[in-house]
Amino acid sequence: PPPLNEFMSNSQFGCPPEVWGDPNNAQSGWNDDFPNGLSRLVKHPAWLSRQCSVPCQTSHTYQDWDELRKVNVAGPIPEEVTCTNDDGTQSNVIVMGGKQVRDYFQSHYKEQMLDRRPPQTLTAAAVAASTLRRSYEWALRLGAAPAEARIFSGLTDRRDIWDSAGVFLARAGILRFQPWIARDVEKHITQYTKLPLDAPYDGIHVRRGDKLAKDGKFFVRNYWDQRGQYDKETGSMPQNYIPFTQYLRHLQTYECNIDGENPRLVYVATDDPLEVQSEINELPKDSQGYTLLPKLYDASQKRGIVGFLKGAWPTKSACHKLQFIFSPIEPSLGFHIETGRAKDNCDERYSRNIASIADLMILTKSDVFVGEYNSNWGRLVHMFRLKMNDSAEVKNGAKPVVETETKVAWGSQNPGPPGW
Repeated sequence: PPPLNEFMSNSQFGCPPEVWGDPNNAQSGWNDDFPNGLSRLVKHPAWLSRQCSVPCQTSHTYQDWDELRKVNVAGPIPEEVTCTNDDGTQSNVIVMGGKQVRDYFQSHYKEQMLDRRPPQTLTAAAVAASTLRRSYEWALRLGAAPAEARIFSGLTDRRDIWDSAGVFLARAGILRFQPWIARDVEKHITQYTKLPLDAPYDGIHVRRGDKLAKDGKFFVRNYWDQRGQYDKETGSMPQNYIPFTQYLRHLQTYECNIDGENPRLVYVATDDPLEVQSEINELPKDSQGYTLLPKLYDASQKRGIVGFLKGAWPTKSACHKLQFIFSPIEPSLGFHIETGRAKDNCDERYSRNIASIADLMILTKSDVFVGEYNSNWGRLVHMFRLKMNDSAEVKNGAKPVVETETKVAWGSQNPGPPGW
């Protein structure tokens, strides 16, 4: 509720014009009916809550629910409470925050969703029917068409199951942006992004910042250790991140375009644009300023981007011609939603929010996407690039889900469950 909200605008996602009583006058006061919290970003799908109101509104305040949430932090299995609704009926409620939802999923639901083993007491015929029916009905609840649900019910590979669930969720509109978000993202892309929207392009997402100090630390250390540049005693290494050239390797496998008139367009979304731009500046250039890269050779030929950069062989051997385009966000705003005076300036927060979602949309629509699943953003892009395969193709042995071409620059090759 607004009195307890730590954000001046009642949402961590900032202030679109509609947040004011008069959208044309930022001094007109708040629009009290405008969505707060996460609802300012995404439209809550009615089917998700079955259009039910918040339970027990008279007997339980926000603070009461939050205290119950804190109790559930202590263990992996949250406690269920029973309360009385305003109409006299009773509701059973489990109160969880974001972390508790993940923990509960991990400990209680994850293996159930993957498990295709039926109860041991059933007959062979009932066993097959029980297994298929359970998975089939789950797929229908996620929004699958009957033919898709039948295919889904027979899946046993974890990646296929999670990717299929991701397609169903994305189509169901569980992450549908509010109209003002969609409007301002479109405006941002058309007016400020230098990327030609009528030309093919690739997308690279480079997530550094706090992610590397936590989730990505093992992979960064392993990257430099494999190259003999990590000191196990001191923990020192050339950089505390994966170099940008590691991402570019995945674009070097394609057909050469060095003799073409136009460069290959590459959109770069990153929270470390100054350093990434510095890395690009070190790469060889042609007379027009386009970046040149060699073809990616196998290790036995002892050639490739490293030798190319060190001048081991001439730029006339270049194969790829690239033009990099960065997000147009103003550097003073920062590149993360929590940058700067996080709780005070709702206009800046909204600008960063719109720029980030614009990046997401551009990466999702790219011909080739290069990123990593260590990043939440990378996993979200992955989910939006999935679609169900034709059922006839699946019956002939094809994968149930197809993905617009995606390359994992480093780290885990498995994105895990949707939203994980």
